[in-house]
Amino acid sequence: MTIKGDSSEYELLAEAVKSSYKLKSDGYYLTCEIGVREGLGSKIIMGEMKTKNHGTHHHIGIDPYGNLNYAHYDDNKTYVADYTNQMKQNLKKDMIDYPNFHLMEMTDGEFMYKYRNGLTIYEDKPKLLNKYTVVHFDGPHRTVDVLREVLFFCDRSHVGTTFCFDDYKKYKMEVIGHVCDSHGFRPIKKGNQRYVIRKEY
Repeated sequence: MTIKGDSSEYELLAEAVKSSYKLKSDGYYLTCEIGVREGLGSKIIMGEMKTKNHGTHHHIGIDPYGNLNYAHYDDNKTYVADYTNQMKQNLKKDMIDYPNFHLMEMTDGEFMYKYRNGLTIYEDKPKLLNKYTVVHFDGPHRTVDVLREVLFFCDRSHVGTTFCFDDYKKYKMEVIGHVCDSHGFRPIKKGNQRYVIRKEY
């Protein structure tokens, strides 16, 4: 197993999942992580959701891999991501025990365009999932990118949806927080690395 992380305070992510809840009408959970890398964040989310045992859970991991050049921070410098294709292959092997893990090999922008209507699950009959119970923001760390992601997921949230932000001090969290506040989100817990909020209304 090569599932590991490159951050800290993963216990706050676990607590974020434990404290989330959903609309009870359809029996489905949908969660998402932007920036999967070696998979620890997604593994934690899926593991904690499994303990809820209140319905069917599907998890989306968004990461293009491939050592792409991109602007990662507000300094607008160009960085090369060390998210290699070998890392992606290792992740796929390590996630074999999680059949409801959906790896989207694309950027956050591509995902938000292609899946703006939701994710269709084919079981007994097609089911469109378009409300997210937990979202872990661990992709680009530019304020403009996080803001774009937040606006997308705020519109696809429900009472009880929980957002967890990694490296929140690297961008203008006060701007992000103001937007989330206007959508009914309230702070739950703040660490040195992660910041957790939940939709209260």
